[in-house]
Amino acid sequence: MRSSDRIQLPPLEPRVEPVEVVRARAEGRTRAISGLLCALLLAVGVRGAQLCLSPSDQTLRQAAVQRWDQVTLRARRGEVLDRAGHRLATSVATPNVVIDPSRVKPEEAPELAARLSALIDVPADQILSKMNRESRYQRLAVQVHPATAAAVEALDHPSLWIEREPRRYYPEGMLASQVLGFVDASGSGREGLEASLDGMLRGGQVLLQRRRDRHGMNVDDPTGGQDLAAGMDVHLTLDRTVQRVTERALEGVVERHAPKAAFAAVIDVSTGDILAMANAPTFNPNDLGDDPAPRKNHVIQDAIEPGSVFKPFTVAAAVEEGLVKADSMIDCEGGSYVIGRSRIRDDHPHGMITIRELLKYSSNIGSAKLALRLGAETFLPYLQAFGFGSRLGIQLPGERSGVLRKPQNIKPIELATTAYGQGVTATPLQLAMGIAALGNHGVRMKPRLVSRVEDLHGVPEWVQPPTRDTVAVSPTTADSVVEMMISVTEDGGTATRARVPGYRVAGKTGTAQKAENGRYGEGRIGSFVGLVPADDPVLAIVVSVDEPSMGSRYGGIVAAPAFAEIAAASLRHLGVAPDPALLQDKAYLPKGYVPPTEPTEEELPPESLDAPGPIRLAWTGEGWTVPDLRGRSAREVVAALEPAGLSLELKGSGTVVDQQPPAGAAIAPGHEVALVLR
Repeated sequence: MRSSDRIQLPPLEPRVEPVEVVRARAEGRTRAISGLLCALLLAVGVRGAQLCLSPSDQTLRQAAVQRWDQVTLRARRGEVLDRAGHRLATSVATPNVVIDPSRVKPEEAPELAARLSALIDVPADQILSKMNRESRYQRLAVQVHPATAAAVEALDHPSLWIEREPRRYYPEGMLASQVLGFVDASGSGREGLEASLDGMLRGGQVLLQRRRDRHGMNVDDPTGGQDLAAGMDVHLTLDRTVQRVTERALEGVVERHAPKAAFAAVIDVSTGDILAMANAPTFNPNDLGDDPAPRKNHVIQDAIEPGSVFKPFTVAAAVEEGLVKADSMIDCEGGSYVIGRSRIRDDHPHGMITIRELLKYSSNIGSAKLALRLGAETFLPYLQAFGFGSRLGIQLPGERSGVLRKPQNIKPIELATTAYGQGVTATPLQLAMGIAALGNHGVRMKPRLVSRVEDLHGVPEWVQPPTRDTVAVSPTTADSVVEMMISVTEDGGTATRARVPGYRVAGKTGTAQKAENGRYGEGRIGSFVGLVPADDPVLAIVVSVDEPSMGSRYGGIVAAPAFAEIAAASLRHLGVAPDPALLQDKAYLPKGYVPPTEPTEEELPPESLDAPGPIRLAWTGEGWTVPDLRGRSAREVVAALEPAGLSLELKGSGTVVDQQPPAGAAIAPGHEVALVLR
């Protein structure tokens, strides 16, 4: 078909609905949608009213989850205090600077980072890097100074806040650090009492709720609830002043003789209380170094051959068995004695000497003969009664028991060498407790380091009173041996450097070889153990010096002077008055000692007549009479008052302008003297 033949249809006209129809349909739709919206609003209103008036338990739980946040807090760790209540370890809330990067505007970030960098001493680019992270929480600095925290808060920026977390702090620094130990970053005790009593000190964990705002940020500070399950406080028998003078004495030993280590213990004879346990070198638990060696507590962790300091126990056993008395004679064979294929020698050869002189001249041969006469079955149980060969049970980790051979396994030569401290090992604490037993009329007390443990409210949870352990020898024997030991510090004895002005000293020196790879090497340990005052012992003190490299290696030279220093300061602090008669008796005074005298006006140079003399404390028999300290420097006051056992509180700097108690007041050792300086 040709295109011209196609049929042409007329164009279609568009269909137009009437306006009334369109309007009616629109109105119907509008009514339907409006009705649906009203129904939904009504349902929401009814549901809202139901939630307000009678919410279900599930609804309440969901609301709480959205509004409240739970946090688990570590409770405040308990404190460690000395016998007078001075804090040795405590917990403080240290500030951390925290930022919410999501609340920092990009344009203000560089300026804010620069201002924070100047305050917290952190590089600005490091702060800016944390600000750019997709996070709601970033720590900028930890354990900042409170003044720094206050300066950060003064910026008043919504993204910044200060959080506080507990940190272990040791107010006395290095004092008794090996005894206390330290706490790691997770809050767990490491070494010392912090480790052994961690369960008591740590406390529990507190689960607390805190509110959150619409941004999910916490608006409550829950740290106040940490005390609800706080750890218990531990009260020690340590005396802060005695511990301090002991550590200072060991520092002097290190300066004079450069040993590998030096260590000492001070024991209250009548109670067994450990007043001091010191080691040098030491460390600061507030600032741990990388070297773990100074953290070792040699007093309980070193089982050493005691050497001649063992001889008083040998003599005590022989006297108790009735074999000898102080004036009994014994043949020391001119300094050489053969047992089997072995030979025993004396450093100071003698022939016939008394038992008292056996201790005075430290005869190995005399001690060996006493042990052989006693026999192993009789002699060794006495050593066990004095506390050797087994742990003492002190509340510190790592205590050694030492080595003491069994009677059935010991050879004659081994029994002989045991008598003078060779082939047997003991810790310095065992030696101190053994000597304390002699001073306590033969009764050995259990060593006491922790006196009590109290809860948050001061209620004792655990108490350890002074406890008798064993009766090693009779009072008569013990007193006799102590009297013999006085000769060691008299002229001709091995420990004249251990004398303390105004007090009689009973003691014994020892210089032991150190075993290396099963054989004795060149190393030596010089020791001194002693009781003071010898007439009525109050303190038992042991000092040991491991491998001194300068000067002498003998205990009477390296350890005895430290003993005298510790004893003199400790007795003054404890209020044990010296005997005035002994201050004039040269037999009981250190070599070259000159009793202090007040200078007369004629002896003073003219220009010094108006200058104040040295600060002098007067002992009344019950306490110290406080001098007038006004116009004195802090250095003068500390040097005069601290050795007397007085606690000082200094405010300001310069010279003293006010003091409490006033001049002329009588105060007991340990009393606090408050001074204002300007």
